[in-house]
Amino acid sequence: MSKEKALDIVLSEFLELAKVPRPSHHEERVSEYLFQWAKRHGLAVEKDALNEIIIDKPASPGCEKVPRVIFQAHMDMVCVCEEGVSYDPLNDPIKVINDGITLTAEGTSLGADDGIGVAMCLYLLQDDTLRHGPIRAIFTTNEEDGMDSMAIDPRYLDGDYLINLDWETLGSLCNSCAGGDYFNFSHKAEWEKPVAGCKTLTITFSNLLGGHSGVGINKGHANALVTIATLLSMLQQGGVSFRVASFGGGQAKNAIPAFGSASVAIAANDEEKAKTIIEAFRAEFTEAFGSIEPNMVFTTDITNTAPARVLKGEIGYGLVGLMTTVPNNVHTMSPFIDGLVESSANLGVMSVNEEIVRFTVFARSSVAYQATQIGVICAALANSFGFTFDSEGHVPGWAVNPNSKLTHIACDAYKHLTGIDMIVEPVHAGVECGAFAEKNPHLDMISIGPTLVEVHTPNEICKIEDVKVTAELLIEILERIAQ
Repeated sequence: MSKEKALDIVLSEFLELAKVPRPSHHEERVSEYLFQWAKRHGLAVEKDALNEIIIDKPASPGCEKVPRVIFQAHMDMVCVCEEGVSYDPLNDPIKVINDGITLTAEGTSLGADDGIGVAMCLYLLQDDTLRHGPIRAIFTTNEEDGMDSMAIDPRYLDGDYLINLDWETLGSLCNSCAGGDYFNFSHKAEWEKPVAGCKTLTITFSNLLGGHSGVGINKGHANALVTIATLLSMLQQGGVSFRVASFGGGQAKNAIPAFGSASVAIAANDEEKAKTIIEAFRAEFTEAFGSIEPNMVFTTDITNTAPARVLKGEIGYGLVGLMTTVPNNVHTMSPFIDGLVESSANLGVMSVNEEIVRFTVFARSSVAYQATQIGVICAALANSFGFTFDSEGHVPGWAVNPNSKLTHIACDAYKHLTGIDMIVEPVHAGVECGAFAEKNPHLDMISIGPTLVEVHTPNEICKIEDVKVTAELLIEILERIAQ
């Protein structure tokens, strides 16, 4: 094996990984796959209680005293599909399309976030022609929906350098990230029969861009769930009473909802008034988002058949009022770094079922005060609308290390490879380096990776040339540290 074959090996490993279903919270099979992969390659491997995999590769001869480098990627992925596509994320493989320039998937998210990072680690673990000190690869679980790595045993982080491979822009190096909090809002579902003679209004938004609720929060994409709630609020303010029969949408807590739908019961004599309000809303929404959301589909339908049951009025109105007032979108911008979102919130998923009405807001912030403020706002609003509020968990942030040797090594290596200066920047998103910084504050860490486009959507793209450059960059970083 030689490093000239690095790209082919990375792509081959990624294709094999794509055959293994690996949605967040269901990593058992991919964990076992990676465990057996290490066994087949004669490498020391451990599996912890979280199904995280830790693989060690000894140093090249003569490099035993070189500092250990830890490579890290997460094994889970956000599983979403195009509307109308039959896809079972617990059992179906990802069908990867390689056109020689990009990697995409057939009708689903690709999972290059972070499958391509896993594949690059597997390459580095198997190429014995590289010169390097001790290498450790850590493959974590449930990064996308909770960050299990916060509970990783600190002994696995025994090293000098850590390279996180969950970054999505070639030529950029992440040196800091925002923390985050999941805020849950819920209410017991209490049902009643609708008033006799009422009609059913169904509102649906689909084909919105959606996207990552961290790095994409400032792109102006519409939130399908908040948009529907806004229309319902306008109906109420316009004198159209309603009762919620169903409401749901979104596919991940950390993704901007690209679709959603709601059905409500309205009085028959309010139909024309409702249509007038809907058309006024349609005009305003199109003016605001028409050029941003070119593929948006917004439909409404009024039928003469009443729903079988509806939520009690105070619950439905409370739900709509809360959804339209909780923080959603950019909260504050950094006063120190141009263009950097400092804090934000995203209403990601919601559902109404037999027992409970619930939705989740994921708040992010690189400043503790702003995180606290968003939490205080959310708790106060939940109380005002009669909903239960709780915080599901905190995702730690990662502060800038002004003395990072690894940053300088990576930047010098990238300039040598490409002739271009690498951009060093923080990110308004969660990176697992935050969890690692809490466990080992002395770790010198960076996050890098190839360019990925529209992650967490069926339009996800991975640029093959960027994978090649990233693999070469990792090789040079290793060899420079070994020198």
